[in-house]
Amino acid sequence: MRELLRHNNQDLLRDLERMREPVQQAAGALPQEMQSFYDWLIVRLDTFNQLIEENLRDLARQQDSILPDILSNTQVVTRYLQLFNRFLISPVIRVQPSDRLCLKLLSWLHAVHSKTSAIPVAMSDGDFASWPDPRFPTIYFMPPSAQRRLLYLPLFFHEFGHLLFACHKQEMEDLITDLQKQIADFLEPGKQQGGSASPLELEQRNTIVETWFEWTQEIFCDAVGFVIGGPAYAYSFSMYFRMRSREEYHVRLDDLVGRTHPVTWLRIRLITDRARRMGLTEVATALEDSWQTIAAGMGVSEDYSGFFEPQFLPAIQQTIDDMLTEAAPYQFDDLAGNESSVESPAHLVNQAWDRFFNNADDYADWEAAAIKDWLAFTG
Repeated sequence: MRELLRHNNQDLLRDLERMREPVQQAAGALPQEMQSFYDWLIVRLDTFNQLIEENLRDLARQQDSILPDILSNTQVVTRYLQLFNRFLISPVIRVQPSDRLCLKLLSWLHAVHSKTSAIPVAMSDGDFASWPDPRFPTIYFMPPSAQRRLLYLPLFFHEFGHLLFACHKQEMEDLITDLQKQIADFLEPGKQQGGSASPLELEQRNTIVETWFEWTQEIFCDAVGFVIGGPAYAYSFSMYFRMRSREEYHVRLDDLVGRTHPVTWLRIRLITDRARRMGLTEVATALEDSWQTIAAGMGVSEDYSGFFEPQFLPAIQQTIDDMLTEAAPYQFDDLAGNESSVESPAHLVNQAWDRFFNNADDYADWEAAAIKDWLAFTG
């Protein structure tokens, strides 16, 4: 055991050295918005180094009684270094000058909420996603081409919703549990058709109820995106997904089971419902028409195999409203003509979508100038 532990700790020490080298080499090129993340990272790497060296010193003491403790400590460090390799090193060593656009938006997102203002941010390459754990910096993922544009930046607002959910986890899960009970009550056999249900029907009911635990989280994050970004979020979401595949519109019953995200067309339905409730009828109609047009072109009809029924909608939206009250995200206020601060990225991305729709041919030149001006103005 002693020799095995010695080899593993020696290997961990070398792995940590290889981790630290590119991180420190990149330090001089980091944007200001990455500094708090970098400082956090260096402190943790130093801590891991101390723990590994302590393990090696303890092994040299030749005391068999402490081997179980050394084993446990070695396993802890191993898991953390794997975690850091997976999420937390790449944002530093891949950094590009163009990252400032995304990083400024993400830093602003965190700064305008009391629960997240002290959580460092970083970004990496990949499809839109995030790693939201309040105990660590939040890592946001975005396709490389989208990082240099304005139109899809509002999708970060959805990912920020996952962090708000994590910051209010217990309260959020309690609200979702209440919604599940309402959906279960609606689906209860006898209330719909009379009589008793077969085992297969009961299993289907339970599956639908369980599925809404994950689905509600995604719908909440869409609502956060819309509250923060206004129409720009709705347009970004719609444009990004509507041409991807037939599965954005319809998913077979067997594939709905265990699915963590609602069918995208259902998410559009809920976003447009929220838009109408906020008085944005034109936005809602435009989204609905575009999705209906593409669906008709593919010969697809709206059908969620019982996982969603129109009767669910009031309970779902009330739950989302309650979750928004609990999370209290920043609210875009251009709708009332009050979003006067040109520093706000929410204002910027809505300007971008207005410009794109009104003059798409000249949009690219406008966008490049707008990004340059906004970065210069915000410092």
